[in-house]
Parts: sequence; structure tokens; C-alpha cells
Amino acid sequence: MLDLVMARVPSGRDRGAASWRGRELLSRLARRRGLDCPVDGWSPRGGGPPGHPALPNGLYAALSHRDERVVAGLASCPVGLDLEHARARHARRLAALVARLPEPEVRRAILGAGDPPAAFYRAWTLHEALFKLASLAGRPPSAVLATRLASLGPGGHLQAWQWQDAAWTLSICAPEARLRIRAAPRLPLVRLASGALP
Repeated sequence: MLDLVMARVPSGRDRGAASWRGRELLSRLARRRGLDCPVDGWSPRGGGPPGHPALPNGLYAALSHRDERVVAGLASCPVGLDLEHARARHARRLAALVARLPEPEVRRAILGAGDPPAAFYRAWTLHEALFKLASLAGRPPSAVLATRLASLGPGGHLQAWQWQDAAWTLSICAPEARLRIRAAPRLPLVRLASGALP
């Protein structure tokens, strides 16, 4: 089970405010499970995956924030999640960004997509979520783009779900094929099918 909550952070605030808001959300998710995880007990920003001394073994916390939004999750299995906000500057240099991606079939799929910038964000957030998942397991790759999207789906050992609208993309990766996700607000998450490229 993954309990997920997305919230806004007042605009004009720094990244520290978004990180603090994420830890508030994690504390709220923990309370829903009957746990007392005070906000100030969460590991500091920039210290790797979020941890708390009151969080029992078998529960895993995840955070991601970008601009004025933050996503927090508390799960019964390790999860990696990443949230990205579309930016005009990325669309202007899309070809260079896509060229950095490690898998040629992913690059071709993005450039051939009906909406290449949206496809790029789907791929990028998957790489970030895979990196965070591996970091949670204590095996961080050398870089975000050292991850491989081929590890996802029935052909791989990891599963992925995504939500995307005109401005935002969220990716979730986990080792559990039957992971139930409860999101607030309700998000129309799509599970990636076998062989589906962004």
C-alpha cells in the first residue's frame, strides 16, 4: 500500500519550505497509520531518502517537490517518486535533453511522439524515480541517467505508474506489481504496460 498526497507550497518560497511542507505531509500520513512521527524528527533535506526514528521497519517514506508542489508518500515497500513541472526552456532545447538519455529506443520514442516534451518528462521522471528507489535500497547508481527504463514492467523487475497533465508529470517506481496506491487528491495514475515507452 502506498499512501500518496500532493499539496501546494505558497509561491515565492524557497526549496527549504517545500521540503519542510513535504515532511509535514509525511508526518500526517504516519498519523493516519497510528504512528507519531513529529516533523522535526525527519532526516534533513539533502540527506538522502527521508527517514524518521519512529518509522518502523517495513514502512518507507518518499518525497519529491518542484516549484509550488510537493508529493509525499508512505509505503509498505520501497518506492521512488519524482514530480516535474514543464518549463518552456526545456521545450526550446528538447533535442539536446533527449540526446542525453541513455537508451536509443527511448530517445526515438520521445522524438516520434505526438507531444515530444510530454514524452520527455515521462522518461525523465521515470529515471529520477528509479534513482530514488535504488538509493532507498542502499544501491544508488552513479548518476540519474545510469538507470535504465528497460528494468520496468513485466519484462523487468520493477513496476511504474504515472500521472501527467499539461504542466505536471509524476512517476512512481516500486518492486511490487500489485501495489495499491491511494492518492489525495485522487490522481488518474496509469500503470506502465510491458514495453511501453514514454
